[in-house]
Amino acid sequence: MTDPDLLDGAIDMHVHTAPDLIERFESDVDLARDAREAGMRAILVKSHVVPTAGRVDLVNEAVGDELLFGGVACNGGVGGLNRDAVEAALELGAKVVWLPTAWSANHASQARESGVERFVGHRVPDEDEEIPVARDGEVTPATRQVMDLVDEYDAVLGTGHAAPDEIETVAEACADAGVDCLVNHPCFRVVDVSLERQERLAELGAVMEYCAYAVQTTEGHTIERVAEAVERVGPENAVLATDFGQAENPPVPGLREFAEAVVDAGVPRETVRQCLTETPVRLLRLD
Repeated sequence: MTDPDLLDGAIDMHVHTAPDLIERFESDVDLARDAREAGMRAILVKSHVVPTAGRVDLVNEAVGDELLFGGVACNGGVGGLNRDAVEAALELGAKVVWLPTAWSANHASQARESGVERFVGHRVPDEDEEIPVARDGEVTPATRQVMDLVDEYDAVLGTGHAAPDEIETVAEACADAGVDCLVNHPCFRVVDVSLERQERLAELGAVMEYCAYAVQTTEGHTIERVAEAVERVGPENAVLATDFGQAENPPVPGLREFAEAVVDAGVPRETVRQCLTETPVRLLRLD
């Protein structure tokens, strides 16, 4: 049975929209209208290729409500771990800075091995262009520089598509620096962080971002596994999101269906609500 109030005040921290390099389900404006109709508090708009900070302000002005927030992903389109691009996005109100996704050493190497030349329209970098975020148990100087900016602007650092060991190194550095760390779709096939490691990350204070798209596209990952993960890390260290916006995946209905499925899998409704509201509100400083 549909739960009509489940999305009241909810936040989805991972949605892709048009304009983009590939077809998306809807535009920023239509997404904002859908979110408002559903009673949601906010949606974080993500692009792998361009900053979304700034453009969301125009949408909010057009719809007359502050519903969309943006950020910047440190891929080739912005020069990678480029402090000037990151600082500009933060000045424009970016809430999250994502470490490299398609341009991460982890994702790029997997893509090349599979013969993939483009990811969501973005060129997959060569080996000498790919971007590691940590080496030998330490974050790289470029990662540290970005982290310092995130700290200065009181934003959130997303781990992007880094490898599990890199993610743990980043989470440790964030914990030491007092920076909020969001582990993006830890169960997604490209990232594939074990539940045991997710527990360690949560102990460091990192928040896991469990996405519907990871369930949809990752072999062996199920709603039941999401339910187990939420139970193991705790709702204070978990958000439920979609990573939707693909042409076939409507974000707002998708979030409702995902959240309802997690409830049906045995997670108490109040716990799911905490993952949809209290935890993302705290991360985005919306309280």
